[in-house]
Amino acid sequence: MSLCIAAGPLAAKDRFGREVLKVRDPADYQFFKLDDVQFPMLASSHYAVSCLVYRGTQRYYVEIGIENKTSAPISIPVDFVAFDKPGYTVFRTDTLAAAQDVAESAGGKFEPTPPPQVPATTTTTVNGTATNYGNQTQISGTATTTTDQSGQAGANLGNAIGNALAARRFYKTQRRESTFADFLSDFAQDPAGTAVQPGKARVIVATFEQAKQKKAPFEIVVRVGTESFRFKYKA
Repeated sequence: MSLCIAAGPLAAKDRFGREVLKVRDPADYQFFKLDDVQFPMLASSHYAVSCLVYRGTQRYYVEIGIENKTSAPISIPVDFVAFDKPGYTVFRTDTLAAAQDVAESAGGKFEPTPPPQVPATTTTTVNGTATNYGNQTQISGTATTTTDQSGQAGANLGNAIGNALAARRFYKTQRRESTFADFLSDFAQDPAGTAVQPGKARVIVATFEQAKQKKAPFEIVVRVGTESFRFKYKA
């Protein structure tokens, strides 16, 4: 993997269906494009570090890329990344456990919604004749009752179309979540640390949770060797 610098910042998008958070002061960073998403990057003469943060309903996902531009391998310890959010308690969680949660949420089958019941409409039509016999009138005829179920047919058709669209969204989301679970598993950090060889780059995904779900500015500090790279984010 190499970090290719884009011409400039791109519009923020989502990553695996999760909101990508924007850095403060974009001019302080270089950006490279991957999967149509902007990745902010900081670099020194020894290392290039990217840091993308995206948020789910409970977790922050911090996707970090580290490129080793030196001639010697480096080891990235488990505590290489810090999440600093003044006024709030944020703690790192197990990325593999997060991957398992995502995989479990991707399970199951689509359950279609039954159509609403529309009462049938009945109509009675009377056809008759009247015949006069002196002072008497004789009436004869027929009465026909018909049942109209077109309302239910329309409801069934609308329900079928709605279920087809909902099923498509369901399975698209399911595929995305399954892919995300695999991604988290593949790039979870080894508890023993992660080695980056000379001229190579590695991606590590760290997950964090917040004790109280409130939005506020925060910083991610990535330590590589003796150097620190600080990424400042909006709420």
